[in-house]
Amino acid sequence: MRYLTNKCEDCRLIRLDPSQPGSPLVVMQEGCAPNDELCKTKMFYLQRDGKWIDEIARGTRPDSEAGDVVFESTSEVVQLLTSLFGKPVVRELPVSESDVEAYITRMKSIASPEAALRDFLARSRAARKRK
Repeated sequence: MRYLTNKCEDCRLIRLDPSQPGSPLVVMQEGCAPNDELCKTKMFYLQRDGKWIDEIARGTRPDSEAGDVVFESTSEVVQLLTSLFGKPVVRELPVSESDVEAYITRMKSIASPEAALRDFLARSRAARKRK
């Protein structure tokens, strides 16, 4: 069991479209939220405001909020991560059993992790255009 941190070396930077070098990216980290009494390991995204959000809770949010976890460059990510001190802050959102089931169903319908990332990028871009 690992706890979530704000350390660069504990994060994974993932290009949303690996075939495009300039593609936007997300910052992910697997771990246990600092205040989770059950110590359940989850996947978290770093948001642009410096808070972390777990993957399933992020999936419950509207597409218009997808941009909250999308970064345009690695320098933008490093700048944010180097400004974070102390214990990570997790954006707490209620997640129901039906949210978990919907997430699992959605993930089963996606052909590959790369396809999931490209789909995420497409939804993020579409939401940005609607604003």
